[in-house]
Amino acid sequence: MVFIKYTIMLRYDFRKSFFICTLGLAILLESVSALSVLPESVTEQTQTAGATATAELVHSQARFMDGTIQTQFIFRKIEAIRGILPAYFEVYAPGGIYNGRVNANSRLPSLSIGNSYLINLEILANKLSFYNSTAGVRDLTTVDLEALKAACVDLPSGVDLSEFEAVPMSIRSVVSESGLLDSSGVRRYTSPDQNEPIPVYADISTRPSGISQTEALTALENALEAWEESSSLLFEIVRTEVFTQSAEDYSSNEDYAIRVQFHDNFNRISNSSSTLAFGGASFLIDPGNGGTVNGRSFNPIATGYVVLNHSKSFLRDPSQLEQVLTHEIGHVIGLDHSSETANESNNEKAEALMYYLAHSDGRGATLNSYDINTVRKAYPLNTPPYGFDRIMYAVSYYSNTTLTNPQVNQVTLIGNDLQGDSLSLQIDSSTSDYGIFNTTGSTISYTTNGYYRDTPVTNINSAFYDRLEARFSDGVNLSPSFSVRIVGFRGDSRPFAAPDGIPDSWMTTYFGSAGGSSASSDEDGDGFDNLTEYQIGTDPTDANSKFKVTQYTNQSLEWTSQPFTLYQVEASTNLHNWQTIETLSQTTSASTLSTQLPRSQADESLFYRVKRVP
Repeated sequence: MVFIKYTIMLRYDFRKSFFICTLGLAILLESVSALSVLPESVTEQTQTAGATATAELVHSQARFMDGTIQTQFIFRKIEAIRGILPAYFEVYAPGGIYNGRVNANSRLPSLSIGNSYLINLEILANKLSFYNSTAGVRDLTTVDLEALKAACVDLPSGVDLSEFEAVPMSIRSVVSESGLLDSSGVRRYTSPDQNEPIPVYADISTRPSGISQTEALTALENALEAWEESSSLLFEIVRTEVFTQSAEDYSSNEDYAIRVQFHDNFNRISNSSSTLAFGGASFLIDPGNGGTVNGRSFNPIATGYVVLNHSKSFLRDPSQLEQVLTHEIGHVIGLDHSSETANESNNEKAEALMYYLAHSDGRGATLNSYDINTVRKAYPLNTPPYGFDRIMYAVSYYSNTTLTNPQVNQVTLIGNDLQGDSLSLQIDSSTSDYGIFNTTGSTISYTTNGYYRDTPVTNINSAFYDRLEARFSDGVNLSPSFSVRIVGFRGDSRPFAAPDGIPDSWMTTYFGSAGGSSASSDEDGDGFDNLTEYQIGTDPTDANSKFKVTQYTNQSLEWTSQPFTLYQVEASTNLHNWQTIETLSQTTSASTLSTQLPRSQADESLFYRVKRVP
């Protein structure tokens, strides 16, 4: 898997009152986020940039600098229009691919080696950067160069950039890998598939002038609600807090949240820039692990962010603020522009909130039919199913013997679907280095290919000896991939001809030797035989060591648990008919697991029980 961080830019013109995301995406749902900037004409940019030149791109290479991935561009100067530039100079932009890790960022322009460009430049953090990010680079064939030169005759001479000279050791005549606009960018949040909201954190400590805390939160609530009402998306504003860093810097958290920062106090946007806001989403390049919707495989989003430039007067209007937030969140959750054609003839696309131009009609967070139909391509009302990872410590035994209790090397795969659709299991792949997987219905069995003594993996969270990958299908959509991992072996040699499935080490720990007791014995008289106690992780010599409820209120339920084991909570009104209300996986080494219980209807008594999934 490769980790991606990706940003899109949005601009606004006071005279024309429009949004414009400067990065045009050819594939729907491929943009991961948005950056808002005020667009300027070619002449206006040249007037305010530090320097302007025409240049040929001769080299580009991603590098790891200042704690992040950046791409270095080396240009050969054709002509300096403003400022002083060396024959070759280097410009840096955030984003790129470095050692298999991806920082997908729309502030990274998509340029081709050998092509010529008009470039507006500025100095940021002691490096030469494109003025107004991607808006500062234009294909030379689209520029009226003579008119631009005439407009610059009376301007100041510009900045001396001689110190940014680059002497290329070699020039690659291949296209840079920095262009990230391909199918690997399609991504979505998966928590709503499990009826779990996407957590949202907001920093409203500083806001656009005139916007109160209440207005800021209302704008955010309305933006989130617009997407919720039209799709299967769920959001929850967890709390407001003062971020200790830019919301962008939380992109490595992988907490599946969205952070919205109503200010740019950490100065991520140049003071001279016309940027209104920027946003982004980090995701893993792992197609299908974000679910598959109507045949389209998605990457899973790890976290998202939006940062507003609170100094911009455009954001002082609550309706416009709401529109910006809704548009930006649309990019974060996976939507592209409806169109980037200035005079779009398709009215549905032109009137969409995701149109690249904003609408000066006070619509706020209102979506149209195009927006609704598009968001449902990633978040349909018929949500994809979901499954759960399982692990197994496989009991190994000698090849000339027969395992009498093969269930010790079996797990049951559980799939859920919010609409209650019938599910089918799809096995995608499996390894066979130490044994063989077999499937019967939803039961996965594993048979070792030899006798292995107790040998656990070093990292139970990710390592394995063998692994099976599977998904559930509801007939239309596929769940994200889940796995059965063999995370260790436990040798069993007793009884000699027919080992009973209880490892020698377990028997020795509790009964002094590998043959100290038998699978069917109940040494502590608690009603559970040794085989059951081994499987559920209790002490066979202590009657008080049980799988039991440890705490119960009308709002929560807690029980003893075994690390990395699956449990189902069931409810009944009559103790006869039971319904599964939740499936939970104990993903830590904790000895208990708990859940919040649903509220019962008035005058209705509910009974609960917990089942360990074998």
